[in-house]
Amino acid sequence: MTTPSPEKDCYFCKVSRGEADPFIFENRAFLGIFDAHPANPGHALVIPKRHVESLFSLNDAEQADYFDAIRGVKRVIETTDLTDLYQEMLTRDDLKDRPKDQIEAILRLDFIGRKPDAYTIGNNDGREAGRSIDHLHVIILPRYRGDVDNPRGGIRNVIPSRANYQRR
Repeated sequence: MTTPSPEKDCYFCKVSRGEADPFIFENRAFLGIFDAHPANPGHALVIPKRHVESLFSLNDAEQADYFDAIRGVKRVIETTDLTDLYQEMLTRDDLKDRPKDQIEAILRLDFIGRKPDAYTIGNNDGREAGRSIDHLHVIILPRYRGDVDNPRGGIRNVIPSRANYQRR
């Protein structure tokens, strides 16, 4: 009895093979997609084409393409009509069986038509960091003035009890 390879069942490997989620960007080593469960308008992912779990496991060629992919996805976010994108996502056949509540919530935000004011860019590198799919994916999360009450501390807030670093 053979065990299926992780690449066969890996969702982001299916994306890389063109079997799920349309690409919004592609270079030699990476591709970009809009997240189907967005936390903010324009929420996108940068995914290596090769099945690799950690940012620290990228080879030299992939490292060379990494920032090009992040910049490329940012350009796409800033030139996409996000209202049209999310209205279209509500009717996409490949998303028909997925929950749509996050997309519907994004469409109700008063800043959906604005360009992002900032970005949170990150990667949950390991299960203990919150990763849910064992294939590297870099989160490009556009941020908008007023999207949270107090953005100070940014990513540090994943550990709320130790996020406050302000000097008095």
